[in-house]
This record gives sequence, C-alpha cells and structure tokens, in this order.
Amino acid sequence: MSQTSKQYQPVDCNTKRKISTIMKTLGFSISGPDNDSYMNPDQYGVNICKCLDFVKNRQLHLNPNFKLTKKLYDFSSTYDSFVIVSERFKQFCIDNNYPGVSFYPIPNYETKFLLLVNNIVKFDTVRRKTIFLEFNSDCNEFNEIVGATPVCLVENSVLADGFYRTDIEFGNSYAKDPIILVGLETGTKLKAQKFKGLYLEKVLDKYDWEDKTN
Repeated sequence: MSQTSKQYQPVDCNTKRKISTIMKTLGFSISGPDNDSYMNPDQYGVNICKCLDFVKNRQLHLNPNFKLTKKLYDFSSTYDSFVIVSERFKQFCIDNNYPGVSFYPIPNYETKFLLLVNNIVKFDTVRRKTIFLEFNSDCNEFNEIVGATPVCLVENSVLADGFYRTDIEFGNSYAKDPIILVGLETGTKLKAQKFKGLYLEKVLDKYDWEDKTN
C-alpha cells in the first residue's frame, strides 16, 4: 500500500467515538467475601425503621456473643454488613495516617476490628438508575435500595489518597450499607499489600453501558 493511500484511509466512526470518550479512573470500590457469620441474627428481616440504628451506628451493636466462622480474611463482611478487618489492615491505615477511618474491636477476637469510614462522597443515583423500594414515613428511610455497582459518583473528580463511603446505603433492611471507596494511590498501596479477601474494582467517570442505555 502506498504512503498516499495510508494517509487517506477512512476512519471508522465507532473508533472515533471510542477515542473521544476515554474513560477516567476516579478511584476504586473495595469489598470482600462474606465470612459466613451474623453479627446480630435477631435483626434478620426486620423493617428498616426498627433496625435503623444497627445500620447507622454499627459500633454500638457489636454482639458480645459473636462467633466469626471464617477467620482467614484480612477484609470480609458479615451477612448483616459489618465489615471486619484484620490487625494488619488496621495497621496499614494507621501507618498511612488516613483520616476518617475508625476501628472497633470485635468481641472475642483480639486481632479483628469493625471498619467504619466517615468521609462521604455523593453517589449519582440518577446516572446509575438506582431503585428505591418500600419507603417508610416513620423514619424517612427506604427498606431496600438496589443498584450500587458499578459505582457512579456525582463529582467526576479523582479521589485523593484515602478512604471514603457513599452517602447512600444499599441493600435490604438490617443489611443496608454504603459502598467503601479508596483513592487511586490508596488502591495501588492496597494491591501491594495483598490483603486476603480484599477486592478492588475501578470507579470510572463513564461506563460503556451508559452509551447503550441513553
């Protein structure tokens, strides 16, 4: 093929579109496997208004008789969404001086801690087409909120080094919880530590499925 023909080859429109909509990574969502345990099994199936404090103030509801079935993970969750981390994960956060991250000792397990994150970022429920079910006027809460991933944020800015949580708590009744997020640099550090059970997923400013649904 001649140089002239190379210069004037037609460009596929779909290729041009992909080039113009390069997706930017804002940070990562982090999660872990279930540890086959309940912190408060008596709250199963309870209406959100009756178990709301278990969702909003988990540190006040650490069961003194709690039994952790799977202990090998550095990062895992109970069926009722108590995020439990290891001593090593806690020390990683302390060593990096991350603000807005709190740890509460898990009863009966000296090296396990409840992880809570206080730095809030706004989740874009419109973009994500999140579904809100069973509104309860007594406590102004929905019993169930569906549509958390992939994470869509209102502000499409890269997250700074640190930990964050969404302003929305997803899931059903007693198991509702926010999505925990970390900055780009934080994600790189976490990957290097190879914490057991920890899973990181990219948070983007735009996703392929958005073009298909619009």
